[in-house]
Amino acid sequence: MIELISEDKINSTEYLRIQMEFHHLWNRLYLKRNEIDKLLYGKLWPFTKLLPKIVSRKFEGYKLNSDLILSSNQLWAIREWEYPWAILNSEISKETKILDVGSGWSLFPLYLATISDQITSIDISEKQMNTYSPFLANLLGKTVNYEVGDALNLRYTDNSFDFVYCISVLEHLEEETNKNGERVNYHRKKLDRIAIREFLRVIKPGGNVILTFDYGTKNTDKRSFKFDYLADLLKEFNNNLLVPITDYEGIVFTKEKENLMKKLWKIRFPYSETRPPYGVVGIISTK
Repeated sequence: MIELISEDKINSTEYLRIQMEFHHLWNRLYLKRNEIDKLLYGKLWPFTKLLPKIVSRKFEGYKLNSDLILSSNQLWAIREWEYPWAILNSEISKETKILDVGSGWSLFPLYLATISDQITSIDISEKQMNTYSPFLANLLGKTVNYEVGDALNLRYTDNSFDFVYCISVLEHLEEETNKNGERVNYHRKKLDRIAIREFLRVIKPGGNVILTFDYGTKNTDKRSFKFDYLADLLKEFNNNLLVPITDYEGIVFTKEKENLMKKLWKIRFPYSETRPPYGVVGIISTK
């Protein structure tokens, strides 16, 4: 199964319900922002307001504070479609075993933990998985098993999970910055395919791998997946798609789709207008 971002679904009752539930989780974190800053700065926390330039820390090039964590967890841009799409295409119960790949400190595994008691979340960032993410889970009273892990080499045995989620991660696996300061991804090593094979390996027979990633053209975003590469990837995994694809022309990122994204980015998505209006694609695979 493959699906492109849809304005109708973003505005549907079920999508809006899940969006509001994520906003509720975010608001609960916002009320705890002082506790987050205390964790990040320890004994130096009282001085962060008085001496912000002297008392400062960085994380992956950004100023580390509660504002960074809270802003990165807002439903900006295409997450208003991605998160509800992934959840509404899943049948989750308390016993469902779930692996969320590349979560960092996002709210996604915390939301899943409101439905299932068996959530494992991995990321390559030791600081996030060992410290920040468990702290946020504790603030919200949620139970998530956070582990440091690599999407390209999962340490889990075959047939371990009912669902594997990978939300907006694959486009980052070979991301780099060009000489113009633009984020680009040429997929030279095709690491996304190695990751997908790993996801399929660890799901149980009949389980699902649920992926979303940025999709556009060279005119919209140089990091996003492009049609030719996406079509080639889908041909490799077509036998695993929940609904095999036969009409590849139906997933072309057309001018109409580009105009739709411009509209959504201008009206709906609380994100910088300087960013190109790329879209998103969702894929469900099984075995």
